[in-house]
Amino acid sequence: MNMKAFHLAILGILLPVIALAQTPGRPTHQIQLGAGTFSYGTPLSGYTEVGLLSMRLSYGLDIPVSAAWSVMPEVGTKFCMEGLFALGAVGADFDLFSYWDFSANARYHLPGGAVLGLGPMLSYTFHQDKYYVDADPSDPLNGMPKNTRVNLSLHPSVIFHTGKRWHLGAEAEIGLNNIMIQYPQYRRTGCRHLHALRFVAGIHF
Repeated sequence: MNMKAFHLAILGILLPVIALAQTPGRPTHQIQLGAGTFSYGTPLSGYTEVGLLSMRLSYGLDIPVSAAWSVMPEVGTKFCMEGLFALGAVGADFDLFSYWDFSANARYHLPGGAVLGLGPMLSYTFHQDKYYVDADPSDPLNGMPKNTRVNLSLHPSVIFHTGKRWHLGAEAEIGLNNIMIQYPQYRRTGCRHLHALRFVAGIHF
């Protein structure tokens, strides 16, 4: 994703938030923690079913725009780790990368306390995992980044209010762009779309 597309994606997230924030209403703060799994195609380590862990902490400001609808700009941080159940495997190059997330979800509040959400999420990695070829320290891929800095995804969610301040639910990410950096000169090409599913618990006030 080039810088022009990056700026357009940010603008696309901010415009509806700015417009809807003009509507009067008492906003609600939301802090939540999620844990689950992720996928992105064939792991580059060559291992399968070794444990894919995704964890995310986020803060959102839920702004009501009508009796049933609200919009929630949100900022979060997450990390994804491959190899949870195979740590210490000889020669493995497991993935570990971390992101800042920026999203804006439209949310529909159902009777009974359930809330459905959907919106775009823009993620920027602050820990960009790099190749480590243990069998050949002179391999030109050693030290090269695996994934692009920017990832754009859809962010569906469903939560259930379990009390005045607490909620439980689930959130997902549906990756829209290929995050794998292409190295055709080293025969390392492919397609990786980052998808995730996490169970979440949080507090709102």
